Amino acid sequence: MRSTTPSHVLVPPEPSAPACSAHSPEVQHVQILAMGSTLLERLLTAPPEAGHVHSVFARALNILWYDNRLLALHGPGPLAAPFAASLSCLPTAERVLPGAPVRRLNGQILFGALAVAWGGSASVDTRLPPTNEPPGILASVVPPLAILPTGACLSPSHGLRAQRLVAEGIECHKVTSFLEGACGLIGLGEGLTPSGDDFLVGVLAVLHRFDHAWLAAHHPEIRGRIAAAAQKDTTTVGREFILHALEGSFSESVLRLLTAVSGFEARCAAINLRTMGATSGAATLYGIALAIEALQP
Repeated sequence: MRSTTPSHVLVPPEPSAPACSAHSPEVQHVQILAMGSTLLERLLTAPPEAGHVHSVFARALNILWYDNRLLALHGPGPLAAPFAASLSCLPTAERVLPGAPVRRLNGQILFGALAVAWGGSASVDTRLPPTNEPPGILASVVPPLAILPTGACLSPSHGLRAQRLVAEGIECHKVTSFLEGACGLIGLGEGLTPSGDDFLVGVLAVLHRFDHAWLAAHHPEIRGRIAAAAQKDTTTVGREFILHALEGSFSESVLRLLTAVSGFEARCAAINLRTMGATSGAATLYGIALAIEALQP
């Protein structure tokens, strides 16, 4: 059986500057190596005044695009979000300040002292394909590895109740239970992406992969309720992950785990996912494990 890990398509090159070169002391030129498949259209259709820098961290920065959705930039490696682009190198933090205006011009994103070019980058399909196969391999690999770190904050009584409702909704195909539990998880915990959001993203990944027919049959209701809760109850970054998960798009780490074709491949992908971020990867893996167990006969 062939793996269905994310496919990469080369974006036609446009005139752009070399990666991480400095044509002048003021401007650093950086190249996008790969980006999520939905990002190219957002880049091409953006107006010249494209948005502003939302937040800056040691390993990534986020841009609030003109469509009021996020675009994440991080260093080389697998895409950490379906709305992310990996750069040839991550600029130093002092070159970028939150709130800085972002412009789009001639195949580049311009902000602060940076010019980020996307011509010639790879486009990664971040959509998770459904399958009619049961999650047999994952069922034997993921649950033993799904251990929540102390800081994940999913253990308060309302958090445990929300998890039970999500599991009941999946196991019995009860939309009302699933939605009550899912909405109760949104915004639960601390951090850039609360653990409850990460957990829910993992759950939605399993449903898109292994129970797509049920999810699709109730998609308008599920999407409407969860999206509305994400708009008001969580962080901007957490909301973005949830909105993409509702549409079936996930990070490359999640995609590699959910499409693994062998126990060894699944175990490596699960361990890799578990180590992402302080608690985000572990909480996502925990959600995947709960959903897989709920789907078992």
